[in-house]
Amino acid sequence: MSKNRVESFSDGVFAIVITLLILNVHLDRQQALTLDALRNLAPDVFAFVLSFVIVGVYWVSHHNMLHLIKAVDRRLLWLNLVLLLAVVFVPFPASLLGQHLGNPIAVILYALNLMVVNAVGTALWLYAGSHPDLMTESLSAATVRFVARLHSAPILVYAIGAVLAPWYVPASIVLFVAVPAFFILPNPFLDRRLAVLAGRHQSGESGQRAPS
Repeated sequence: MSKNRVESFSDGVFAIVITLLILNVHLDRQQALTLDALRNLAPDVFAFVLSFVIVGVYWVSHHNMLHLIKAVDRRLLWLNLVLLLAVVFVPFPASLLGQHLGNPIAVILYALNLMVVNAVGTALWLYAGSHPDLMTESLSAATVRFVARLHSAPILVYAIGAVLAPWYVPASIVLFVAVPAFFILPNPFLDRRLAVLAGRHQSGESGQRAPS
């Protein structure tokens, strides 16, 4: 079946989640508007910006994966719904992180949520990659494996952050920031690897066209 409705629905969910994140940043009505009150919002603002960027990275990743998937089936639809369920949950631990930035429990819950998102996203990609009828014809097995490794790598980083939280929360926060930075900032390693895969992809296409 066509993937168009999946893309539209998923984009809508991601947009709602990103919008909901800002609701965690607010002053109580009975609270006086002072500089100290605004400074006290700094942890909430930090949690909002961090979560906004991370969800944005998830959206870009989801968009790129669906770009390489040409069709969906019933199981892929359900995997996508489970992925969206994990993404929709993000505002809750993000709110706790902003309210209790130094609390290991808030940090661990945040890390666990992000681990689930990456795990389900990897499962969705591997499922699609194992069904040639769902993928673009020219996509190589090496590309499928690389994308899976790339999407699952943050799970280890978030797990380390969760383990470190009871001893040193700032280290966990640095790891949380490092993950989206890896995907957003210029990355020679990633660029070289993608260039190699693109070269193999083009070579494969040339080889397929040669007999004609």
